Amino acid sequence: MSRMSDVMRQVRDFYRGREEVRLFPERWTVSYLNTLYFTKRSDELDWAWGDLEALMMYFERSGIENLDELPWWEYSLALEWIDDHIMDGDRFNLTLDNARRMMSRWSQFYAYLGDMDVDIDTAALEEAYRKICGGKQLKLVDRIPYTGDELWMELAPAGSTELTPFQISDYWLMIMYDRLGRSWDALQETLQSVPSVREKRRRLQDLRDKLRLAGCLDHPERLITGQFGDEDVEDAERWVYRMRVRGQAKHI
Repeated sequence: MSRMSDVMRQVRDFYRGREEVRLFPERWTVSYLNTLYFTKRSDELDWAWGDLEALMMYFERSGIENLDELPWWEYSLALEWIDDHIMDGDRFNLTLDNARRMMSRWSQFYAYLGDMDVDIDTAALEEAYRKICGGKQLKLVDRIPYTGDELWMELAPAGSTELTPFQISDYWLMIMYDRLGRSWDALQETLQSVPSVREKRRRLQDLRDKLRLAGCLDHPERLITGQFGDEDVEDAERWVYRMRVRGQAKHI
């Protein structure tokens, strides 16, 4: 079996049983690999598919279906997950050379899709490459630099299938609620003298509305009890007391 035939068999096997790979449909992947083959780069086929498959597996595991709002640090998590879960000799070990190879391949694939007029955001990957492997040492993220806008979790009230989304900023507000004696009034008063006061107070009201919808307003502390540590408290206090926050659409 030729190298091309073997790789295409692997591609078919990967997509079989996956009704829809939303980020990267099979036709895009096949088209890219065909381009490598017909431009006399068939020696790259196995490595190219391996690196793309690894990224798709991470996105699938993480439930990522859209690159538009993907933060740069997500690629650091991807590299760590790939190292932990995909065993292929030292091919995916966390080294600077491996990280550069994988991220360069992902970047080439994104660029190819862009040339096909696929609307794809490459900014996060470009930033990730610079920060993670743009220097002489591999620099993975030790602590995720959340902005507060990221999804934390989704809840549905009893008897309903409609999910209500909660953001990281909701998580931080609930930590502050817990730290301030589980008093909404104390939290409201605290927010009167912080940066972006109107937006943060709006988000607090938004949080209470969402907790009500989810049936958790009476005892919201149950959602976070035992789930946060000192670093989470530091993040919450930094967001409340020091960070400026831009407005966002309501999720109710």
